Amino acid sequence: MDFKITRLSKVIAVLLVVLYFIAYVFPQTVDYIALIPGRTLPYVWNLFTAGFITTNPIKLGLEVIAVLLLTRLVEPIYGSKEFLKFLFVVDFSVSLCVLAGVYIIFAMGKDTGDILYTKFTGFHGILAGMVVAVKQVMPEHEAKLFGFVKFTFKYLPLLFLAVTVGLAAALKQFSEIPFLLLGTYNAWLYLRFFQQQPDSQHWGDSSDDFKFSGFFPGFLAPIIDPIGYVFSIVFRLRHPPAETKAPFAKAAQYTLALPADNADANRRRERGAKALEERLGMKKTAGEGEDVESAGASASSNTVVIPTTAPSSS
Repeated sequence: MDFKITRLSKVIAVLLVVLYFIAYVFPQTVDYIALIPGRTLPYVWNLFTAGFITTNPIKLGLEVIAVLLLTRLVEPIYGSKEFLKFLFVVDFSVSLCVLAGVYIIFAMGKDTGDILYTKFTGFHGILAGMVVAVKQVMPEHEAKLFGFVKFTFKYLPLLFLAVTVGLAAALKQFSEIPFLLLGTYNAWLYLRFFQQQPDSQHWGDSSDDFKFSGFFPGFLAPIIDPIGYVFSIVFRLRHPPAETKAPFAKAAQYTLALPADNADANRRRERGAKALEERLGMKKTAGEGEDVESAGASASSNTVVIPTTAPSSS
């Protein structure tokens, strides 16, 4: 199994750890780098920095592991430049949507409290977007959950949302739910309609595997497809349609080194050992045959023929 970790994933992981310790050692800095809608002006940089701040050490550890694993799957296919662009698009768009949503709630509600000065932070929105990217580049890849539950990566975003939103609701961390939902949706929106395909002038991914209903079980497609069609009409007004084939077709040629099933691996090793023994046996048999033939040839070449009849006298 190849555990190669990309340089960009290391940089992101280090950034998460550094920002965590800055917020831990100097808590007052969170007021300047977290997304606080009432203070976004003039602190506009918090639209970018808020998505990289994690204040919980357990979440930090899980997010670092997830970054190292998911980046390893996506970055080799996107390229470092495009992958970094994708992360910042998801980060900025999620923060912008949260900012707009907070102001809308504040304008419409009568008892909104100090919602304008709530601190919004967390890498979970970007992480949700990375899960969507994994679905795009290898939708048919199969994996096992807990060693026995099989699922394909095309349902990975739905599984991720079900687990994380459920945990956030159970722990009453309701401010994380918008980041998770917006991170998933905004990532799909960008990849589906706005990401430029490699070596072409086309934009987006129009493959059937990546349509909006592809995030859900097949029986829901008749209900969800009309909603996705509306977005396709709106956004394709500016961009020519993509090719039928998925834009990152080389993802199909990318060999993913994930751990194989133990039983399958043992069977492959046994077959390989048996084939090797058979080849060695054939070579040994062939070698013995050649030795016999060469010995016979040598014996015949050294044999002196003695005439048995005496020569007749004249």
